[in-house]
Amino acid sequence: MNTEALKINITQRILNLDNDKILSKISRLLDKENVVGFDMYGNPISEKVYADDIHNALHLLAEGKLETYSSEEMKRKIIG
Repeated sequence: MNTEALKINITQRILNLDNDKILSKISRLLDKENVVGFDMYGNPISEKVYADDIHNALHLLAEGKLETYSSEEMKRKIIG
């Protein structure tokens, strides 16, 4: 089954569902797997991974352990 046929099949099955528990599970799965971007290698980044990375960075920042740079410092690093 190709991708488009699979999408149509899944959509039809979801539209015919009346079970809130199953619909909630599908919703949670889609939320968990929601791609919001890509890493520098082109790999997809899920919303959960992105949120976890942001949370971790904020935690490190609060502890003073996150290495940060000003715009001028970055310009010097890039341009030289």
